[in-house]
Amino acid sequence: MRFGMALPGPNVAAVDCLPLDVLPLILEHLTDRRDLHTCAQLSKAFHNAATPLLYRTLDVRVTTYNKLQRPIVVHPSATILQRPEYAKYVRHVRENGAVGFHRPDLMDDCRKALKMCVNLEGFTWSDDSAEGTDEGDFVRYLDILQTLPLRELVIRTFYGLSDSVWAKLQDFSGLTKVSIWCMEGKPRILQGWSEKLGASLTHLELGVSSLSRAPHPLYFLSHLPRLRALRLKGAPSAAILEILTFLPQLETLDTEYFGAALTRYDDVPAANLRHLTVRTSSVHIQGFQQLWPWIRRLTPRPSLESFTLNAFSTQGEALVPRSFILDMSATHRDTLKRFTADSTQMTLKDIECMCTVFPNLESLSCTTMWSPESAPYEEAVQKANKLRELRLNLHDWRPTHVRLEGLNNANIEVAVRNMMLREGAALRLVGIGSIVYRGQWIYKKAEDGSDKVEFEITSNVIKDVWD
Repeated sequence: MRFGMALPGPNVAAVDCLPLDVLPLILEHLTDRRDLHTCAQLSKAFHNAATPLLYRTLDVRVTTYNKLQRPIVVHPSATILQRPEYAKYVRHVRENGAVGFHRPDLMDDCRKALKMCVNLEGFTWSDDSAEGTDEGDFVRYLDILQTLPLRELVIRTFYGLSDSVWAKLQDFSGLTKVSIWCMEGKPRILQGWSEKLGASLTHLELGVSSLSRAPHPLYFLSHLPRLRALRLKGAPSAAILEILTFLPQLETLDTEYFGAALTRYDDVPAANLRHLTVRTSSVHIQGFQQLWPWIRRLTPRPSLESFTLNAFSTQGEALVPRSFILDMSATHRDTLKRFTADSTQMTLKDIECMCTVFPNLESLSCTTMWSPESAPYEEAVQKANKLRELRLNLHDWRPTHVRLEGLNNANIEVAVRNMMLREGAALRLVGIGSIVYRGQWIYKKAEDGSDKVEFEITSNVIKDVWD
């Protein structure tokens, strides 16, 4: 049995001595398919490790350069039919209704290739045509999917689903994730389907038209006690509190807030949310007054690890009340790690309060007022020993070039360095306005040839396209 790894000889590359079972774990961190393609051409070992990752997800591309030319359709079915041994690596397929509209001659090959993906786990169907398209292609895909070990199904269409398609969908069982997004049509909310999915479904995303006006819009959720992640668009705010009383395993919730509404449910939620995202808008800033107590009612026990708030007001940015921060810390002081409120304003003193009352905070992103001095930024995070990422969107009306002149100076860079190198600090990424600073320890050669360790900070500018 071999316990060690031999050192490379003079004619052997070091990469060829890497254990084969380690290569896929390393290559999984590559997010650009072009990098994976390059790795697949390095050697036989890299080819065997990169190829399954390259074909794990198959996407179709429909490119339109102008309205006078026919769109260019690039479909992976040609490769699968030419190299059928790659089909076993496919885990997710993303199809588009535009393929059948622009290139109907490809549909037979598309279906043949899909049948060969015997290990398929997820399928995504997208059709954003506002004119409406023939559902025949989608129905034929559904017939094939019935024969495959499908676990996840994502549907995104502009027009709603017809009765015949909905009847087909109700034949599927054993799914762990269902996502349905429809702009028009009947409000399909898993009627007659939720009972079949109750034993397996753990992730649900539902964004359908007229959800709030549908009869008993969220009653079907009582059939899905195993749900761990739920995203809803258009659900009544008052109904969210009721939902949390019969979904005890729910950990992730992404929902909207439409303002205060009467509810007869005073029960404490059974769910212990770990990740909460709230989206809301108002025609005036005062419309957010009932939002803060509503959020606290969703999370009555210590459990919340990440909180994201996307709040928009036509009368300016809403201000996160200090009382909300303190009330949340009374419950989630030891659990909250990530706080994101990019479209909501906080003062630098509020940021300092956040860093003080949440000792385990690792990521903080919000909007704050521009300060000509650098010291207030340092003071805001001086007690945040576990903070790793800080992003401050500056509320500043001045043009980008004027803002950069004020930010891109030695004082700000010194302040960032002080924040990162403060004793006990873990901060390594700081975004102030349009400039993002990243810090890391690196090895360098000293003048005498010896190695030395130095802390380096690099910065880049995010351009403002509206300027």
